[in-house]
Amino acid sequence: MSVEALRCHALDLVERGATLLQRLQRPALHASAPRTVFVLLGGGSRGAAQAGALTALLEAGVVPDAIIGISAGSWNGAYLSVEPSAERARRLEALWLATTSHDIIGGPRWASAFSLVAKRRSLYGSAGMRRVAARYLAGLEFVDLAVPLRIVAADLISGRAHLFADGCVLDAVMASSALPGVFPPVVGGDELLADGGMAEWAGCLAALELGATRICLVACGAQRPSALKLRGVWQLIERSIDLAYRDNFNRSTFALRAAGVDVLPIFPETPACSLLDFDHAAELVEAGRAAAEEALSSAAAIAGPRCRSRWLRASPAPAPTPEVASAAPATTAASPAAQPA
Repeated sequence: MSVEALRCHALDLVERGATLLQRLQRPALHASAPRTVFVLLGGGSRGAAQAGALTALLEAGVVPDAIIGISAGSWNGAYLSVEPSAERARRLEALWLATTSHDIIGGPRWASAFSLVAKRRSLYGSAGMRRVAARYLAGLEFVDLAVPLRIVAADLISGRAHLFADGCVLDAVMASSALPGVFPPVVGGDELLADGGMAEWAGCLAALELGATRICLVACGAQRPSALKLRGVWQLIERSIDLAYRDNFNRSTFALRAAGVDVLPIFPETPACSLLDFDHAAELVEAGRAAAEEALSSAAAIAGPRCRSRWLRASPAPAPTPEVASAAPATTAASPAAQPA
């Protein structure tokens, strides 16, 4: 790596650290602020791998107090926020398994060439993507959710992140999933909103503003090197995107840990699968499950057997017996406000 590249990396980490310090010095939003936050990153069709990782986490007893959804992660986060349980996560896997590339993209792939020649804003329309999302998000409002949800999009005009926290969940998911050049951006007032993956660091900051002390940083992953087939322009572009995903994931993990946040990073190694290939969900789900299980095991191996247990929600203390209660001083201890599960 060149000296200039190292300098850029260092400046990026310093900037992230300074921003983190400013956020951490702010008072908590409220006394019952969530503590365990799932930050779900983007990755197109590999959102199926993230769904598998979420199932493994919930089956292990790791439950979010809030969720940040970015791009494909906004689909998973929106569905899970209704009821963050292992059973619902398994239903989320089933939704990915039932989704095909034709459902999302629509007509033949060659039609994208016409869009390119016609100088349209995107290669594909968003009608198919919206139909699929509406199957399980139609009519859902942020106020209906069991746990707080934030969805991140990026404004192509100002370059700033846009954070959705109220209103229609489906509209927020569509904006966060609008991959520039592939799907059309969403017009919102003076903003031109597109894929939240361009502003995913804002999702980490949103988690801190929600009071997170533990963050499950769950990526959609990248193709494992043994699965690479760099035979064409699109494969080379996707490989570049994969490398950027991994680098940004590592930077975010480093910056959050440097600020004292407990981070469980999960980055699935996926089989050969294009970001727009929705026909290999079964393999991706298994890759995501394996990545989450490995992350939990690795955390326990590094920090000891209690490391895994600290990610689990504490069970309520048993009520004292009448004999003990009568002998105890008459004091009332304040207990944390219960978070919906």
